[in-house]
Amino acid sequence: MAMRSGPRRWGGFDPIWPADRYEVLCERRGPFEPSLDRYHSPALAVESARALETAGLASRVMVVRLADGVVIYDRVEGIALPPEEW
Repeated sequence: MAMRSGPRRWGGFDPIWPADRYEVLCERRGPFEPSLDRYHSPALAVESARALETAGLASRVMVVRLADGVVIYDRVEGIALPPEEW
């Protein structure tokens, strides 16, 4: 079964959820593959990144704004933009 990417349209209606605007890139230790999640809310993206770090599930987590590629959170590089710059 093939998976479709992009916005889905059910019965000709527009999607009710806002478009994803932030990516959480997670590098994991050992044999585990990196993961990528997308969020429409910067607050949820940063909260997710911090939770992954706190749980010890990642060696590095970054939050990237998709519109311009700006990293808004990366503890390893010391980047933590204030909420008004998200």
